[in-house]
Amino acid sequence: MKIASHLFSILVCGAAVLACIPVAFSKQPSDHLFIDPISSFPPVHLAKTVSPPVLTVKNVRSGEHPTHTRVVLDMTGKVTVRQTRNQTRAVITLANSTLSSRAQQAIKRKTFPRAVTISQGPSHTVNMTLHLEDISKYTFHIYKNPHRVVVDLFRPPPSPPFRLIIDPGHGGKDPGAIGKGGTQEKTIVLQIAKIVRDLVQTRLKAKVFLTRSTDVFLELKKRVEFAEKKEADLFLSIHANSHTRRSIQGVEIYHFGKASDPRAWDVAARENGKLRQFEKGDPRGQFIADKWHEKKIEASRNFAWTTNGKLISVLQKGYPIKDHGVKTAPFHVLSGTMPGILAEIGFISNPTEEKRLRNKTYQRKLAEGIYQGIKQCTQTSKQSSTPSCLLRGKIEDK
Repeated sequence: MKIASHLFSILVCGAAVLACIPVAFSKQPSDHLFIDPISSFPPVHLAKTVSPPVLTVKNVRSGEHPTHTRVVLDMTGKVTVRQTRNQTRAVITLANSTLSSRAQQAIKRKTFPRAVTISQGPSHTVNMTLHLEDISKYTFHIYKNPHRVVVDLFRPPPSPPFRLIIDPGHGGKDPGAIGKGGTQEKTIVLQIAKIVRDLVQTRLKAKVFLTRSTDVFLELKKRVEFAEKKEADLFLSIHANSHTRRSIQGVEIYHFGKASDPRAWDVAARENGKLRQFEKGDPRGQFIADKWHEKKIEASRNFAWTTNGKLISVLQKGYPIKDHGVKTAPFHVLSGTMPGILAEIGFISNPTEEKRLRNKTYQRKLAEGIYQGIKQCTQTSKQSSTPSCLLRGKIEDK
């Protein structure tokens, strides 16, 4: 009986264990949960990125005031602005903006300020470019109620027109250097001087005077006195060079000072003629150079280097020109109180350059190069790295 009772207990317990097994396994994950498609899961809702609406420049307005020009951009909403700048321009960029047809018409008007350029940029941007050479400074502000961008452009203080004396070398009984073909220096330099005069008067609105406008003889001291009487700001003497070696050619610019080399002494002695108060080695030449106003020396040096660079740059575009650079020598004609230079525009003793100097096209190129030098060194402003050859103000190029 006891054996039968134990067997029955074992069977009962075994049945209970077997009954528990399906329950335990039924709690494990089924294989079909891993092969069902993704769509069987509940959808995930991602947050949407909303782009701000594109703003519109509804209109562009400008107005003149006593000290500045104001430009206003009327906007349809609050705009984000960034600014970039270099020496010549500043760019104010309006983000997420576009120009209306009305605004585009406004900026095309002839009365719109020339110091400003407004254009549609890439990726819904509007670029407002300020040309710094035409203004002394600027400010800009963003306002609301109504939304607008206001830019004020301040004009540089007005400068009186500068006075330039152009001195064509020699003249009358003094022909200057004479080329192998009979070309006289006095004739060539007068022709070129008149072209330079016309360029400077027309483009820079400066007052230009010639020490001589015809084939007359004028003493060197009279030329200096003429420049002093006109209260000149700059003095430019134009000459043609000469050398015993006919193969020598090229351009060189001088300003007043101690002779930089023996050749410079020879050139000064030839141009000074009978008025040779500064002989080679004479300390008086150095004394005058030392006592001459320091600022005028510096301005003359700037005038010489700037003109030399521009002249060579213009000529080398069409001719193989030798650049002899900038030198110093005690030229009497440069002994006045204003900054001045003496330009030796070519060697009339060289057959090739003699022929060029007689050519009208070449003369115009020479004059253009000299003009570019005058323009660059008289238009110096705070935004420019070019040193000035004037002792006052900035000159406006019309």
